[in-house]
Amino acid sequence: MIRSFASHRLLSAVFAVVVTALLIAGCGGQDTEPAAEAPSEQPASTPLDITADAGVGEPEWVDDVVMYEIFVPDFSEEGTFQGVVNRLDSLKAMGVNTLWLMPIHPVGEKRAKTDIGPLGSPYAVKDYKAANPDYGGDEGFRTLVEEVHSRDMYIIIDWVANHTAWDHPWVSEHPEYYTEGPVDGRFTYPLLDGDTTDWTDVVDLNFENREMRTKMIDAMKFWVEEYNIDGFRCDVAHQVPLDFWNAAIDTLETVRPVLMLAEAAEPEMHSVGFDLTYAWPFYGAIKRVWEDDAPASELLAQVDTTLEDLPGASRRLRFTTNHDETAWDASPIDIFGGEEGSEAAFVLATSFPGVPLVYNGQELGVEDTISFFEATPYDWSKQSELRDFYRDYLQFYSTSDVMKNGDFDILTPDAEDAVVFSRATEEDELLVVVNVRGEEVSLTLPSDYAEQSLVDVMTDASVSGPELTLKPYGYHLLRVRE
Repeated sequence: MIRSFASHRLLSAVFAVVVTALLIAGCGGQDTEPAAEAPSEQPASTPLDITADAGVGEPEWVDDVVMYEIFVPDFSEEGTFQGVVNRLDSLKAMGVNTLWLMPIHPVGEKRAKTDIGPLGSPYAVKDYKAANPDYGGDEGFRTLVEEVHSRDMYIIIDWVANHTAWDHPWVSEHPEYYTEGPVDGRFTYPLLDGDTTDWTDVVDLNFENREMRTKMIDAMKFWVEEYNIDGFRCDVAHQVPLDFWNAAIDTLETVRPVLMLAEAAEPEMHSVGFDLTYAWPFYGAIKRVWEDDAPASELLAQVDTTLEDLPGASRRLRFTTNHDETAWDASPIDIFGGEEGSEAAFVLATSFPGVPLVYNGQELGVEDTISFFEATPYDWSKQSELRDFYRDYLQFYSTSDVMKNGDFDILTPDAEDAVVFSRATEEDELLVVVNVRGEEVSLTLPSDYAEQSLVDVMTDASVSGPELTLKPYGYHLLRVRE
């Protein structure tokens, strides 16, 4: 089955308008978040117009994103914004064009989980309109944004809308901004799908309060207008009402196009303006294939089904690790059977339609779990074949329109151990072949390619069929040789 991932902005825009109308009418279709419904009592002095005119739309460069996630304290020895500036040229040379910075704001100290690490969680935000002084403060961040843009790169920042630190000024000045609960007789820790979390270092915000919503959107707009950032990655976005995101994104895009990434897998997030959502189900499937020897067809079916559900030009963020996985799960080296397995998994993940993500340190082959509650600076003097792999692969990806925007066609729907699919535009076609096992695998190429003269675009080596033998975790990106 073929999918087209060229821009479908008109279809996406029409879809968003229809869903917005449903939200306003109170019959939000797939919306499963009760909090998205209009509350019965709102402060009359702080109206929030969720029917605001749509802004200038998604950024044109969303089709070309190669994203790199940064935790500032780990990314350099100094752990500052300047430390990021110092390595921008290296990131650009690797093919990266978009930086996602984990929360840049001052970290709350009250009730901080210092038993996990001395920094506390960066997701416990103490001030939405300030940059962490330990990172270099407001001016240090302004310099970073300017340096990023001077290299024709983009920068988005993490936004934590669901909760704040306990020492955020709103807690004492506007307790009505928070969800009522048993903590201190007034507040509550955040909930996830109705269940209490152990996020005791933060306090849950009440999105039934319209004044709080207005101030939240104003704070987001502040970073776009005053610091010229290019968008946001929105933490636990599915726990925040859809109509809030609709209003926030519409407001931001009256300033200029911004990239919006939701930490959520629900397709309806795209209906209110998010450009990217997480490929969480894909990540679960690829781990089952590697760790539990699930058939590779399970992974193909998962991707194909998801792409059916995404509206318009929506995209998935595809990864083999991120800050949560590196901190709480295991490293790609551990999960995917060593360096070779981690390479194959990354190629497989990012050659499916979507946007590739690299988490800082991933290219160094870090094998341990790394907490983001403490600083663990990486040693960038370390050179390795794995680091060369990420550079070479992402350099190719960043210049390949077929990898970023090509149609997608599964050629081995019943695959057990090796997958074959194609990505194609009118000008180019690639055949992607990946062995998902740590042992040699043989396969028969599809008949359309069996007698073709093929070349691996990564190695320039000739490959011929119809029988193809792949080494353990071997992969090819094949083009028909002219």
